[in-house]
Amino acid sequence: MKVKRNAFRVVIVLMCFVIGVGLLSSCGKAKERETQQANSEIMVEETPDVDVAENKSQPEEAKKPVDKIIRREEILKNEEVTVSEEIQLFEETSKKLAFSSGAGAWATLITLNSDGSFEGIYHDSEMGSSGEGYPYGSVYICAFSGQFDDIKQVNDYTYSMTLGEITTENNEGEEWIKDQIRYIASVPHGMEDGEEFLLYTPETPIKELSEDFLSWWPKRYLSKEEVAETLSCYGLYNKEMGYGFFTNE
Repeated sequence: MKVKRNAFRVVIVLMCFVIGVGLLSSCGKAKERETQQANSEIMVEETPDVDVAENKSQPEEAKKPVDKIIRREEILKNEEVTVSEEIQLFEETSKKLAFSSGAGAWATLITLNSDGSFEGIYHDSEMGSSGEGYPYGSVYICAFSGQFDDIKQVNDYTYSMTLGEITTENNEGEEWIKDQIRYIASVPHGMEDGEEFLLYTPETPIKELSEDFLSWWPKRYLSKEEVAETLSCYGLYNKEMGYGFFTNE
């Protein structure tokens, strides 16, 4: 009877030992899981929110810092702003203007292009100035071309510009005979002197134009009742010389 009791005690001790070992093992595993979870949270906080596979496939330019990319876009934007547009004088490609008194056989005709370039010809016939080899008289002539610079829009109907250059085909004073007419190279009358020019549009009020300019206007002989309140044609004014060129409109 005493032996049985001892054996029972031994069994109880062994069971307690097994249960204790199991509890210790489960506690150790629980602590290990907590440690792993804490480490994973730390890694998540330290790792940037970027798809690694996607980042590897992107080109090197796409990986540049955002501030550098923005700065480059600002530079390009500023470069675009510095590009200035050229002023166009007309919607059409060119306008033909004439400088003439309306009396006599002389005139200067120019073709003014929308970018300020021009070409023209001056001629003055003197049929009484004849001689051997040129019985049909003489003609003073000048073929020329040039460019207006510093074109600026002054108001809704006026442009200012300066005469940048002008070139003639022949030197002044050169002579040649063709078809029994003597030709004498001259200057581009109306353009040879003067630097500042004004271009007026048809909407320019007459009251804002100078008397010198209007003295060359083809409609100056019309009565006040026939004349409109605006120029009604394009006009080019040589300010220094007081000359006026006009379109036939």
